[in-house]
Amino acid sequence: MAGPRLSDRLKFASKFATHGRKIASIAPSSRWLSRAMCKDIDPTRPQTILELGAGTGPVTEVIQQTMHPESRFISVEVDDELHAIAKKRCPNVEIIHRSAGDIDGILDACGMDSVDCFLSCLPVPSLPQEVNRQILDTWFRRCTSGTFTQITQIPWYYMSMYKRVFKEVSFSLVAMNCPPAGVYHCRSLRADYASLERLPGK
Repeated sequence: MAGPRLSDRLKFASKFATHGRKIASIAPSSRWLSRAMCKDIDPTRPQTILELGAGTGPVTEVIQQTMHPESRFISVEVDDELHAIAKKRCPNVEIIHRSAGDIDGILDACGMDSVDCFLSCLPVPSLPQEVNRQILDTWFRRCTSGTFTQITQIPWYYMSMYKRVFKEVSFSLVAMNCPPAGVYHCRSLRADYASLERLPGK
């Protein structure tokens, strides 16, 4: 019988085969990639932490293990089956079963006026533009750290896309992930961001 992590991988691969680019990758994030996502999480002090796209919960689990015990952490996952898997994997985490496009309402309902750590595991280039605009607008208004952390399964490919939106973009390669992947660390929305006709997304 397949172990729980193997069954998670099989479920994730099935979702990818069915939904294609609506799922960020063909497999859940490795522990190395999950740790790279958690660069701004400080275990020595309480923080407010938001994760978009829990999937089967690999990054969620590392966040929970890394953060200060008094940190407030919420995660968001829209897919029914993936949400159920993540909840089972991380039963003590508040995983909201809603779309990331409702991010403002989610934060209001949770009483989170600001966010210290903003982590996105969503397939940003494949999301509707209005969802990406809502996510970026909310990040700009609420994220006190000023860093937008975005996972990717295609190293460097979308660098130019993020540079159209942010003034500062750096990339951390995670070669140990299978396939090799990485994390974008973005800061400072460009002054003309609000007037851009084309944002990331379809």
